[in-house]
Amino acid sequence: MKKKKLLLIGLLVLLFSTGCQKKEGIIRAEEWQDKYPEIYASYMRNEEMEETTFGGSVPIDYLEKYPDLKVFYDGYGFSKEYLRARGHSYALEDVINTARPKAGASCLSCKTADFIEVLERDGVEVNKLNFEEFVAENPQMSTISCYDCHKNEPGVVNLTRSHLTDALDHIDEEINSKTLACAQCHVEYYMDAETKKVILPWEKGTDTDSMLAYYEENNVTDWVHPTTGADLLKAQHPEFETFNGSIHYNMGLSCADCHMPEIEEKGNDLLRTHQWTSPLKSKEGLNKSCISCHGGTTDDLIAKVEDVQRGVYDKQEKVSAELLDFIERLTAAIEDGVLSEDDLAQLRDIHRRAQFKWDFVFVENGEGFHNSVRAHEDLDGARSLIQEGIKILEKYDR
Repeated sequence: MKKKKLLLIGLLVLLFSTGCQKKEGIIRAEEWQDKYPEIYASYMRNEEMEETTFGGSVPIDYLEKYPDLKVFYDGYGFSKEYLRARGHSYALEDVINTARPKAGASCLSCKTADFIEVLERDGVEVNKLNFEEFVAENPQMSTISCYDCHKNEPGVVNLTRSHLTDALDHIDEEINSKTLACAQCHVEYYMDAETKKVILPWEKGTDTDSMLAYYEENNVTDWVHPTTGADLLKAQHPEFETFNGSIHYNMGLSCADCHMPEIEEKGNDLLRTHQWTSPLKSKEGLNKSCISCHGGTTDDLIAKVEDVQRGVYDKQEKVSAELLDFIERLTAAIEDGVLSEDDLAQLRDIHRRAQFKWDFVFVENGEGFHNSVRAHEDLDGARSLIQEGIKILEKYDR
């Protein structure tokens, strides 16, 4: 009897202690405020919206500023609404409110760690859940913050996105963890047509030619252009792929070195700002990042950076005009019914590849500075393809 009583007490203690254990889950940013006030304060500055000469986070309507996009993205959601991203603080709010249709709940993959938590718990089928229903059923979701890069371990980079860790199997080199934290979301990706799972197309490489080869081999198409009939691809925000191989990357610098400079020394810890933004937005930011290596004055450095960006921007605008002309001429030739089957197939392939290369530069948030060499190569590649297409079309002008 005594043994049974002791066993019962033991079971009650076990049940009570198990029931009282707090499930850690996601520790929210505000819960770290008292312990890390400087970091939290810098994180909250992500709500600021500021402009730079070629970029920034002030919302603008891209379709109004760049009307050619309505032709390039015709038949796709980006031709209906395309607003410049306001920054990490608004990532969740903006994806919920965008007028563009959502393929599934996986559209939340880079907007909130709460989606990742459900995905890890319930499996790949979560990706296909209805976006609006998932949002309504998970009102506790919060935007990008501490957990996304650290889980619940401040100061330690813990990758939370399996689409990145899966893709890293195709990368031979060791990559700085302070770059990988950003590469979880600042990458080119697509969603599997059936599962809606997020996939990074790195199996053959991270340059546009390698990605195009991967997309071709795997029959990946985002939409069919309604006037040219080309199977098109929409580039996303390939900051990591563009930065990869740049002069700063090859010197061993990470994203954090420029975008999260050290702001204070506290005991044995060097605290980094958690306002993820362009160093060009403030002279203070430049002094803590770029000037520490380059020296000189902030005004001179801003002028040098903007000169690099202007070269890319100007070429991007010229190639945009050439791409528009090509699409309009191809559309007219199709309407006239003059093209041979072989030429039509080749011209549609040219449209697909040229637009992807141009788009890869247009959507990349470094405005050409992360790797101006690669940006120029992609724009030159797009231009070369367009010129090839124009020569084919000119045969039918005679």
